[in-house]
Amino acid sequence: MISKQARFTTFASSLPRNRRKSNYNPVTGFTPYLDAGLLDLVRLRLAQIHGCKRSIAKYTNKLKAKGETAERLQRLMRWRREEVFSLKEKAALNLAEALCHNPLSPVSNTAILAAIPFFTEEEIILLALEIVAITDRHYLKTFQHDDMISRPPHE
Repeated sequence: MISKQARFTTFASSLPRNRRKSNYNPVTGFTPYLDAGLLDLVRLRLAQIHGCKRSIAKYTNKLKAKGETAERLQRLMRWRREEVFSLKEKAALNLAEALCHNPLSPVSNTAILAAIPFFTEEEIILLALEIVAITDRHYLKTFQHDDMISRPPHE
């Protein structure tokens, strides 16, 4: 079994070096920025994949409060075929699905290459860490609440 550290090291080492200037600030350290709405959209998609009703309701309400349209939220499950999502959103959702569907294998280069035009290296790493954290939290909480639509495949 591959450890999480090994998966992350494999992912991080596959990123190209020096492709964009970093947001590094020598006084405060680097400050990568990920839009909170984009993160919530990714969180909602991961909740849909994992089948967690509680998280789906939570992030749906959070996104609606931020002004997200009901049409986009309804189309999120088939985001690849929909034109209502920006290319940046699609790149983040693609990375989320690549990381959560098969967490024991290395991330495909296509998922990383799709994210490169829209995110800095630090932003990709932060997004990947958020995705892995959500996926791990799902598997840890699977047995703590009974509102799961379906059980994880390893059961």
